[in-house]
Amino acid sequence: MTRSLALPLLALLACSDPPPAPVAPPVPPKGPMAPGSPGGPPPPGGPRKAFFATPTFDLLPAPPGPQRSLLFISLDTVSASALALYGGRAELPALEGLAAQGVRFEAAISPFPETCPTHWAMWTGVLPAAHGNLPAQSGSIYSGPTLAEIARDKGYDTGAFVGGVTLVDVNCGLSRGFSVYDDRFNIDAADMKRPAAQTTQAALSWLQQRGSRPFVAFVHYFDAHFPYLPPPPFDTRYDATYRGTLTGDDAALRPYRDGGRTPEPRDVAHIYSLYQGEIAALDADIARLLASVPPETIVVITADHGESFGHNYWFNHKDALWDEVINVPLVLRAPGLPAGGVVTAPVGLIDLAPTLAALMGLPADRGMMGESRVALAQGAAGATGAAVVYAITDPWGTRPQLAARSADRKIILEADGSGLAYDLGADPAEVDPGTLRGDEGTAARAAYTALIEAARPRQVAAPGAPGLSPEECRRLEALGYTHGCPAAP
Repeated sequence: MTRSLALPLLALLACSDPPPAPVAPPVPPKGPMAPGSPGGPPPPGGPRKAFFATPTFDLLPAPPGPQRSLLFISLDTVSASALALYGGRAELPALEGLAAQGVRFEAAISPFPETCPTHWAMWTGVLPAAHGNLPAQSGSIYSGPTLAEIARDKGYDTGAFVGGVTLVDVNCGLSRGFSVYDDRFNIDAADMKRPAAQTTQAALSWLQQRGSRPFVAFVHYFDAHFPYLPPPPFDTRYDATYRGTLTGDDAALRPYRDGGRTPEPRDVAHIYSLYQGEIAALDADIARLLASVPPETIVVITADHGESFGHNYWFNHKDALWDEVINVPLVLRAPGLPAGGVVTAPVGLIDLAPTLAALMGLPADRGMMGESRVALAQGAAGATGAAVVYAITDPWGTRPQLAARSADRKIILEADGSGLAYDLGADPAEVDPGTLRGDEGTAARAAYTALIEAARPRQVAAPGAPGLSPEECRRLEALGYTHGCPAAP
């Protein structure tokens, strides 16, 4: 199938209102930093700043109960199907232990298979398209508050600890609401990440030094993102017998990711084992974080998107909406939730912000498109998941798509109105597509467009594109998030 569709979103995201005065970014802690980080040296090619829309609050009444702290762990590029907890092979005993204490969601769906847009969706409860062209803007044009902004407004300490270049503030602008946004690290051009141990230590230092107020701690691990270079013993844990020549480094995989070559099945199995090894290597750091917070702390562990190892789309994610890419792990532990609970109904990652707000004793914002799933997690009679979860690929790309997924059916729509349909009960691997039923494609597109249109009153004018330096452009191009960068000198 083609992986394409042209959504009519650009007109929806335009806004003629003048931009508000930008909010000053928080000052991060001392330490080595990525060029262009808040308070750091300018990136090569000149200074560039994140864009910050002034938050506008329209809060619902807060639920009864005490304010509780939150530890939010994001495992970048981790498919649910890769984990032993979901029937795969990558073993994460710390995550499995957390699931035994809380609730595991089997059908948590990402709205966008890229890092920055999905994190904005998770923190605001609003679909990515409402935030505008995030890489071009270096921030969101949506002024509704993030969960971190709501928490900080209610007296919380808020800290974020970033492990990958795609969430560095000048690339994404996600620091809104965080009193500390620690994206300071030296970028290794071969891997684009801060190693998990360093990210963990930064978070632990902050947790140990903060006071007695409730907190929000956001920890982002980029280690599972390609290239797939797990440390020993994880480099051979899931495939000790491979005798081929394909490695997990960027240079070796790029011809396959770009569609120029098709790997042999044995090579795919080996690369998948390296990917699973990278995931498994995160367990020690997850365990350290879990041990560092009080037992009454709300803990959520999820991912922004997964990775594709099939459908003739290799070692990549940004142009795919199969469940391997958009079905992500989601484990939630909180007071009042049953131990060992399992939710099979679909939920969207935009449901996280209202759900976490309810558990934290905080008000949700009226603009949140997602819904609280606390009752669903508690197993309450009559509680339901999302009837339909929407996901898109980049609407500013050359061939975007829209997916509408329910519990047992998914449609993927193309620009010309055509599309494919999958019976997820009979065909969970999505290898035998059927055809659309009647006007279901038109109805899905209209419903999705109406959601984005509803966000327009809280969109501000997009800033002029600040422009990436050649080096920044090449970094993001290496990860598949932009194209057409100048060649390195």
